[in-house]
Amino acid sequence: MSKSKIVFIIGSMARGGAERVISILSDAYARRGWDVDIICLLSGRVEYDLHAHVRVLDFSGKTESRWARFPGWLKNIRQYIKNERPDVVVSFAARINIITQLAALGLGTRLIVSERNDPKQDGRSMLIRWATRLLYPNAASVVFQTKRAQSYFPYLKNACLIANPISVRAKASDVPTKKIVSVGRLTKQKNQKMLIEAFAAIASDYPEYKLEIYGEGDLRSALQLQIEQLALQDRISLPGNVLNIHERIQDAALFVLSSNYEGLSNALLEAMMMGLPCVSTNCAGSDEYIRHEQNGVLVPVGDRQALSEAIARMLQDRSYAQRMGACAHEDSFVFAQDTVIKQWFKAIEL
Repeated sequence: MSKSKIVFIIGSMARGGAERVISILSDAYARRGWDVDIICLLSGRVEYDLHAHVRVLDFSGKTESRWARFPGWLKNIRQYIKNERPDVVVSFAARINIITQLAALGLGTRLIVSERNDPKQDGRSMLIRWATRLLYPNAASVVFQTKRAQSYFPYLKNACLIANPISVRAKASDVPTKKIVSVGRLTKQKNQKMLIEAFAAIASDYPEYKLEIYGEGDLRSALQLQIEQLALQDRISLPGNVLNIHERIQDAALFVLSSNYEGLSNALLEAMMMGLPCVSTNCAGSDEYIRHEQNGVLVPVGDRQALSEAIARMLQDRSYAQRMGACAHEDSFVFAQDTVIKQWFKAIEL
């Protein structure tokens, strides 16, 4: 009797929220005895430890132009499905979902697609909006991370809401040090520029505190220059990507997410599960898992002053901050890895 086979399709397996979810799901299916493949369309780079029986296929092509690679993606995915005959194809991210659905037209393959960002804010073109409206109803299921993202597709009868599966390797320290942490790609979306400005506004009031912003991205040089212009090189650091992120942030006094928009921030959910006090902008996902001033604090997107004030209150009133962290940890069972993986199993195998 042949094994069941599943393939995940994504841009790459570099560090990121969607990539982490695929690493978890691929491991879970490999452990269940399925044949598991991951197809990468943008880069064959792998920055996650994958199960030994998970195969990664690089369909990225040689040219830099994504338009030039488009015909090859369609051809290679379609040929793969014909040859390998997977029981289920799961694709992540709107543009890749469209490519996958077009490649699979007429093949009768069970196809799950997943939105991984805020469709209203991620800059997608009218062509992408039109294509998702046309193609998504034909998928077996469309998985959303948040109610907000799902609400943009009210016409879908095949929508499914599943949070990110979260697990952590450390819990918040009972004796936090005087540091504030943030985790995310160094990009305009994450708005670390505003976080640096917010910290600078209160830095003189809390001279013992430092800010550590973990992650890599296109804005590293610009953010480093901003730090230097504020003369805060000894107070703000950019440690980059680290493998032991939970251990590095577990002794923080506060976690901050300053994003302009999100699909659903893994970094925030991980901080909540660890029991760290959290302040976040009121972006998609954060507003569904943070209950304002009960298990964390929400501030308006782009509001530097509100962010400064929220950070200052957490630093000034430590009993308040500790209460936020404890409640966040208690509420984290809803996105615990074992719980969420079962929801994915149901969506994939229904």
